[in-house]
Amino acid sequence: MLDERALIRLCRQGDQRSFEQLVALKRDKAIRVAFNIVGDEDDAKDVAQQAFIRLWGAIRGYDESMRFDPWFFKIVVNLAIDLYRRNQKRLQTIAESSTAPPEAGGSSLDAGPSVPAADVVFMRRELRGIFNRLAAQLGPAQRAVFTLKEIEGVETDEIASILGIRESTVRNHLMQARRILREGLRRWYPEYAKDFTR
Repeated sequence: MLDERALIRLCRQGDQRSFEQLVALKRDKAIRVAFNIVGDEDDAKDVAQQAFIRLWGAIRGYDESMRFDPWFFKIVVNLAIDLYRRNQKRLQTIAESSTAPPEAGGSSLDAGPSVPAADVVFMRRELRGIFNRLAAQLGPAQRAVFTLKEIEGVETDEIASILGIRESTVRNHLMQARRILREGLRRWYPEYAKDFTR
């Protein structure tokens, strides 16, 4: 496989095979970023697909002196935020309809390394559900900033570039998101709150 810069250069010339390789290179992260914003796997896959369709139409205009990821993930994040906003009323209704945490099924994150694989999958699914329920309380920009910074490890200046906001605004959104998530954990999931004390 060619390196990323060479792939992008060929994509800008209309080479479909190179574009398929670029999609394969970026697909998992695009779906993951979208999922952490929209909270639904099928929606996340749709967002990623739309982002790649837009990318194909826009890549000829990409300035190679810029870093590619912030440029591309701005497309992903904007599409995810748009979808999240369209679904926000539904998500808020779901979040408000339940004031008690879902049954944990007796699982515990303190189970240790001997936990069977099926239990690990269940625990991950449980944590994903907890995150989605709590994240439904975040605004779209807070959710995007939290996803990019805390889950994807993107630097603050890059997030500012992706979202088209100032770095101080990124830090403010992140601070607010952490506070809301921390308060939600304490209220609905106190057994997990001790692990998220930052």
